[in-house]
Amino acid sequence: MCCNFLYSSTKGYESLSSGAVGARLSSDASTVKSLVGDTLALIVQNLSTIIAGLVISFTANWILAFIILAVSPLVLMQGFLQMKFLQGFSADAKVSFTFSFV
Repeated sequence: MCCNFLYSSTKGYESLSSGAVGARLSSDASTVKSLVGDTLALIVQNLSTIIAGLVISFTANWILAFIILAVSPLVLMQGFLQMKFLQGFSADAKVSFTFSFV
């Protein structure tokens, strides 16, 4: 990525002022930092919680752990369907709210 940037044409940057280029690079860097830092931390935290929970549950009672693993896809599907339902409900409420003032 760095090499592509070094050998790229400067035609696109010549039309912009130095302040505009600096602001664009600064905002892009902060966006990448926030995405990588927060998202990566959340992924690592969630994976470690799931792994620790599975290790503890299999150590305590392996039969119950298998039952929980079998039911987990149903719980995930219910959460997904509830999210979709609530998104549709909020969209309907937004439409009716906008028409109430007309």
